[in-house]
Amino acid sequence: MKKNLIVAVALLVIFLGSQCLAFRPAVIGGIRDGAALGFIFERTSTSRTSLRLGIEANTGNTPVILFAGGKWFLSNIQGGYPMYLSGGLVGYLGNNRSNAGPYISIVFERLLEITPLFLEVGIDVAGSGKLQLQVGYYF
Repeated sequence: MKKNLIVAVALLVIFLGSQCLAFRPAVIGGIRDGAALGFIFERTSTSRTSLRLGIEANTGNTPVILFAGGKWFLSNIQGGYPMYLSGGLVGYLGNNRSNAGPYISIVFERLLEITPLFLEVGIDVAGSGKLQLQVGYYF
């Protein structure tokens, strides 16, 4: 069952990856079962929803993290700081250990009043619950 879910996440990222030319790229890094650094590609489908794909290198037990999901607008905090709900599938891929499962997070954009900077806080439920705390910068 876990292998099928991992294959599904990988295929989703590969098939939707062809659309990455229309995506807005960002560098993202932080804590996700260890120190993680990678890229995220986001495509806005409407003014309130986005499709997200990403890959990260990880210092934890699983060296590669793949994720695919969506992002939905929740509200503006103090009138100028957009807050989003993000969720989808995440796969932790390693030599002997691989896990996949859902993730859910809250994304705060315009961090420190810098428009392309964002903060993401959430939980990955791949194998067991893992904290997700990351900062990203859109190009």
